[in-house]
Formats: sequence, C-alpha cells, structure tokens
Amino acid sequence: MKSNKKKLSLNIKGLVVSILSTLFILGGSLSIYYFSKGYRLDFSEREIRKTGVLTVQSEPSAANLYINDNSIGRTPRSRTLDVGTHNISVWRNGYREWKKNIEIVEEKSTPIYPFLILKEPVESTLWESEKPLVKYWVSKYKESFMFLQQENEDIYTLWQYRVNTPLWSLNPNPMQIITLETENIELNISPNGQIALLQMTNEEGTTNYILELQRSTTIEDLTPLDISDLQGYTITWAKDNRHLILESQEDIISLDITRNIRYLLQKKNDTNQYIWTTDEEGSFFILDPLHTQEDPTYTYALKQLNLDGTDPKYTIDKIYLQKDAKYAEHYRNNGDTYPEFKNSPTSTQTTGQIISIEVNQSAKGLFIKTETSTYWYNMEKDRYRMISPYPADLIQFSPDSKKLLFSNGDSIYIFTFDKEDANHTEEIGSKKIVNLPKNEVTEINWLSNSLYVYYIRNNSLFISEKDGENTQEIFNVNNKLLYSIKNSREHIITLEEEEETLSIHQYKIK
Repeated sequence: MKSNKKKLSLNIKGLVVSILSTLFILGGSLSIYYFSKGYRLDFSEREIRKTGVLTVQSEPSAANLYINDNSIGRTPRSRTLDVGTHNISVWRNGYREWKKNIEIVEEKSTPIYPFLILKEPVESTLWESEKPLVKYWVSKYKESFMFLQQENEDIYTLWQYRVNTPLWSLNPNPMQIITLETENIELNISPNGQIALLQMTNEEGTTNYILELQRSTTIEDLTPLDISDLQGYTITWAKDNRHLILESQEDIISLDITRNIRYLLQKKNDTNQYIWTTDEEGSFFILDPLHTQEDPTYTYALKQLNLDGTDPKYTIDKIYLQKDAKYAEHYRNNGDTYPEFKNSPTSTQTTGQIISIEVNQSAKGLFIKTETSTYWYNMEKDRYRMISPYPADLIQFSPDSKKLLFSNGDSIYIFTFDKEDANHTEEIGSKKIVNLPKNEVTEINWLSNSLYVYYIRNNSLFISEKDGENTQEIFNVNNKLLYSIKNSREHIITLEEEEETLSIHQYKIK
C-alpha cells in the first residue's frame, strides 16, 4: 500500500514538474517572441512597454550621442527606446551640434545619419595666379571648373580644375588645356564635365571644335566640326556625352562627335509641338501626339530610338491626359498624398497638355510636366504617381536615383519615388523642404549621400538635411566665383578672385 502511495506521489510530482517545465518553456518562448517584437516588461511600473530601435551612424564617427539629455556613448550605436518622440543630440569637439526630435516606431528600426560640420572650416590655398581672369564656367553637376586667363596682350590660356580627382590620375590640377590667340570663345561643357564644345568667333564667323578636358592640346591638333551649314540650329549635349543634338524649325539632328557623322532623328512640320529628351545610355525620346482638337483627352505615345536613328520603338504606347482642368483643381483642394495609378482614357488623375519630359534610366522613370500638373511614371511597374497638382520644374535627381528636387510656386520640394522597404523613415511622395523659399535660394544641389542638400541664400552657402532641418551656414560667397562640395563631403572647393589674384581654395568642413 505504501509502495502504491509512493508511486502515486512520484507520478504527481513528475506531472507537476512536466507542467511547470512546459509552462516555463512556453513562457520563455513568449518572452523571446514579444522581446523580439519590441515589448519590454517594466516591473517598477507593472506594465509592458512598446519599443523600437534607434540606429545612429554619424559622419564623422566617434561622436558623442545623447538621448533625452542622457549620454549613451559614441557613434555608431544602436539603442532600444520606448515608442514616441525622443530628443537626439550628436556632437564632437570642434564640430557643430546636430540635434533633432526623432519618432521611434513600434517594432521598427529608425536609422539616422547626422552629418557633423566643423565650427570653423579650415581653409587652404591649392593654387593662385595674378594673371587676369577673362571668363569662367562650371559643368552641370559641378564636377569641374573652367577658366580663361590672359597671359599677355594676344595670348590666353584655358584651364580646368577637377573637383573630384581620380586616384590614378597623374595630371596636374588645375591643368592648362589649351593656349588661344583670342578671348572670343564660349564653352558648352558636356554633362559629365569631360568634354566641351569650343566655339571661337572672329570676323569670318564661328568655328566649332570638340575639346577634351582630360589632357593638354593645341588648336592645331583640333579638327573643326563640319556644321557650318547648320547656322540657326540650337546645340545641346545629349546625356550620353557622345552626341550633340542640333534642332531647327525643320528637323532634329544628332552629331556623333567621335566620327563627325550626322543622323536625322525627326523631321518637323508646322502643326506639331516637338517635346524630346535623351538619356545616359544613348537613346533619344520624343512624344508623338495622337489627339485631335475634338478628342476629350490629350493622347501621346513615347517613341524611343538610338541616337544614330536606329531601332525605333514605343516605350509607352499611350499617355492619356484630361483636357478639363477641374480634375487638377480637385487634387489641389484635397490633400497632398497621391496613390499610384494606371493610365487610361477615363483616368481623372492626369490632366493638361504635356510641356516637357525627362527620362532617367537609373531611376527607371519618366518626369512629366503638363500645363496643370506634374507626374512620375515608373517604367518597371507601368504606374503613374502625381508629383504635384501644379506644373513643377525639375531641379535635380539625387545621386542614389531614388529622389528628385523640384520647385513649385514659392517652395522647393523633394519627391521620393523609391525607398528601402525596411526604412520606415522615408515615404513615397512629395515633401516640402521647410523654411526654404524658392525666391531666396539659388543653385540648390544634392550632397553625394543623397541625404543633405546645399544652396546659396542671402549670399551665404548653407548645408541642410533634405527635410530642411539642421541647417548650417558655412561661409559668405561674395568673392567666390564658383564652388562645389567634393563627393567625400570633406571639402568645399572654390574659385575666388580678390585683389587681382585668382585662386582655388579648399575648405575642410568635416
């Protein structure tokens, strides 16, 4: 009898241990699950707190990180924080403080990238000359400066300074490109800043040359472009840096600068408006209008062909836009969030006759400006999204090809058309840059990290986050003819003229 009781007792104990073990494992698993989801148990307050993660990567690193006035350590660093708004401060000796209120989201990682700037930029002179400055130019993306100096009464020298010098380059910087016997020249610099159309004018007319900006040469070594019969044509660079586009009232022609061969891209008539663009891969795009005055919509097809006129095809078969502007008025009065949509003859999202287009193959999209609105077309998804219910001007695509700057009315905006799925801090769509009136700002550009912009305002150079926060005034630009920030974001390069001295300066900012 005692033996049976003992066995029963052991069985009960075993069962209890088994249940407790199961509950312990289950509780541990639940704890791990909820911990991984960002929940924390606060014993003092007897509550479960929802949390997220803040990740801070400053530039430069090893900066002091403060969260809600509490020292956390040095960057880079990650920290689990309660859901809600937290005051973040990042600073380092000799640098300006970066501070911002950051919203922590449940179960999400919130990355921030503070860019710290020296309190006083460290200036150094890279080059200087007392020879008179005659003219100067800058490439589209501020990759290079060009300037013409007078050597003596009849001799002039053209120089180039490369802002971002390749590590393998053994050429001097700045480099004297060519010596000329006239100051009556103009330069049309290619988008990548490596080639220029040199136009020399004298009593007999204008002679055009293709000038390589990566080496020194002489005028005798250059072959004139055979375009003397194309007087009256406007000349622009194609984005592939290998062709010139020449346009008249009769036609549009491309010129292969390496082979000096022309190609007819489009014959014109008196009835159509010709809207075209090029891309970096050597394609020419032009809109074919398909509508008549009686049609209820404006209808276009986007035609694509190589810059030698071959392989014509349609990238977009039909683009429909309503003629009635009341649809644009509807979106102007109903918020600033615009979903993706398919285009069709009955779509009320798109309105207005097209004014201009811009193709970006890296971004896999098309910027469309109409008389009433502005749109983004995603080539991969075959979807449209409204950028603005007003006609907006494209300023510049970001270096990461995920955003663009545009101006609309009195303001400057950023439109984000692509982002990492895991990054909740960015949203697809347009966002106004706060405290940045268009009429007070000139020459706004992206920094190479696509997170900050720089611009001129009230004769000073500023750097700010792309949302307009953490704005820092760098220096006054009164005697600075040209300026550019290097891709490393460590230095600003300037071309300056003061007291009859021309100089190139470098300012260390981080």
